[in-house]
Amino acid sequence: MDRKKILLRGLFSDELRYRPVKDSILIFLSFLMVFVIVFVTYLLRPSLENVHVEIRYGATLLWDPKDPSKETAIAFPEEGKREIVYRREDGEIFLGEGRYFQFYGEEVAITLYSDRSIEITREESPRHVCSYLGRVYDPYVPLVCLPNSFQATIVSSFFPEWDA
Repeated sequence: MDRKKILLRGLFSDELRYRPVKDSILIFLSFLMVFVIVFVTYLLRPSLENVHVEIRYGATLLWDPKDPSKETAIAFPEEGKREIVYRREDGEIFLGEGRYFQFYGEEVAITLYSDRSIEITREESPRHVCSYLGRVYDPYVPLVCLPNSFQATIVSSFFPEWDA
């Protein structure tokens, strides 16, 4: 047999041997590191208690049409779901400076769920692209409907908004 092959076989066969004590310690430390990372991630996750929804048309905050105080922070329901509906038959929503909230079709509906998620459920944009976006669960991930120029965002007090 060639001298190089014997030398290489001797080098690699030693490294591949099972060493119970060293390998057990390495496996234990690996599991411990994974446990610590998961535990710390669980402890530092954001609190979803102080969250609300903000709906914007362009840069202007909208309010729930059923809210007489016109609060722009829309609360999640305690149980089930809550639907925020903007209807053309209810009249236009004045946004100031001669602007009104305008959209395709007869109504736009955003549903807020008790599990702190939001979804655009009804709208009449071309090909209904906005209602196929699905649900959003994470704070500050906007649910954007470009044909109707509006977006809905979950806002959390844990993550303050960033000023641009």
